[in-house]
Amino acid sequence: MIDWLTFLAPCAHAHAIDGGQVLSLAPGGELQWMSRKRASVRGSFDTCLTIRTATHTPEPLTHVEISGNPVKFFQGHNLWGSDDVHALVVHTLDHLSGLGDLGLLPTAEDRAAWLSGDVRLTRVDQTQSYHLGNLSDVLAWLRAAEQTAHLSHRGRGQLVKGSTLYFGQHSRRWSLKLYAKGQEIRDKGHRQEMILDLPHALAWADRTLRAELVLRSMELRRLGLDMVTAWSQLDGVDSAVTARLLQDRLGAMTMNTVAHLSASVLDSLRPSLRMAYQSWEAGCDLRAIVSRPTFYRYRADLLPHGIDIAALNPKERSNVVPLVRVLEAVPAPVPDWAHGTHLYWEPRRIA
Repeated sequence: MIDWLTFLAPCAHAHAIDGGQVLSLAPGGELQWMSRKRASVRGSFDTCLTIRTATHTPEPLTHVEISGNPVKFFQGHNLWGSDDVHALVVHTLDHLSGLGDLGLLPTAEDRAAWLSGDVRLTRVDQTQSYHLGNLSDVLAWLRAAEQTAHLSHRGRGQLVKGSTLYFGQHSRRWSLKLYAKGQEIRDKGHRQEMILDLPHALAWADRTLRAELVLRSMELRRLGLDMVTAWSQLDGVDSAVTARLLQDRLGAMTMNTVAHLSASVLDSLRPSLRMAYQSWEAGCDLRAIVSRPTFYRYRADLLPHGIDIAALNPKERSNVVPLVRVLEAVPAPVPDWAHGTHLYWEPRRIA
């Protein structure tokens, strides 16, 4: 599902929209720069979208910048939701245009641009859910993955607050995080109280390991996905684009699943490689011991044996859920009991 969108859309409006301004003044008091803050628009479920007038356009009051989680805004929660970027953008613009206090006055040309996908994306968050046995299994997997998982071009992850594993958290291009959905919806500030009152929905969340890929403007441009029309052409059916992008990133992740080499294999290794393996097996981080070229030479030699020294070997292996069990699993679908209820909302698809 799409968990967050930030986009720039053509939409004429009567007056500048902002939630205040941020100014930078020189020591002498001269104005150096000014930036408009986004104004908040609260929805029916006490969740918000933000909007402001786009200032980097040729004409004033012709474009708006909108940011937020449309699924959560219209549905009240984000356990599941829509993958249809185009439909979410158009529905969001239609809804905000109907709010008189914003002063949005979209022209026929503006609406035609929305329907054709002529809207620029600067951030897209995509998620996929996988089910394990229960919340304890999900948390155990995350603790193990912190020590044993290695993501290409991002290295090892960083576990935050015991339930969210980040890869490339502060990257300007893209980042990946894996987290316990059941833990997240209980945290303050997530405003999903409607789920906490439903035992069957809470049980679904507690089993859920959520993978979330954040694509920012630089990466969207590189992939050729910075315009909504690109998603419309590629994502004609269901979640083709989001599933592919997430699988591409997850497929670049390795995780140690072999704890020991057999005696025969160990004896066949040259002494320096055998010593490196034994140090890694004891829980040492070889990056801190050997040079960078030597480290990657050792890694290349050991990978054919199922050993990835880029992933730390945990000293405690109890209650570890193998990574392969998640990656080969079918993503958790929207539960049957949610279809046809207020718990599952989908925007009208754009023909």
